[in-house]
Amino acid sequence: MSDQGARALAAVTRLRVALERIADALARPHLETLLALESEIERALEEVPSTMETFTADECRVVRAEVDAAHHALLRCRRLGAALGSFVRTSLEAQGRTEYGPRGSMPSYAGQALDARV
Repeated sequence: MSDQGARALAAVTRLRVALERIADALARPHLETLLALESEIERALEEVPSTMETFTADECRVVRAEVDAAHHALLRCRRLGAALGSFVRTSLEAQGRTEYGPRGSMPSYAGQALDARV
């Protein structure tokens, strides 16, 4: 493998690993890990080549397989992020809040009930 191909594979591998770690942090959830991994994603994306035109067919195949694995990790991140967002939204709604953050309305429990059957 050429030096350029090896660098591209290393960059895409770093991206995939960071995405997999983000998915794991979303599944727990673990905010500190999520914040720490942001810079790893940025560095990996800076190193990913914009084109593979100069790569050999074997290099393209190997890098493409790693890109596909990174794509699957990204899809897992999206699913977990959407689930976490739904959980937070539902939790806030159960508290009578419609917004997250300091401007969110304060909950009012007077005369309200929550049906928590599953």
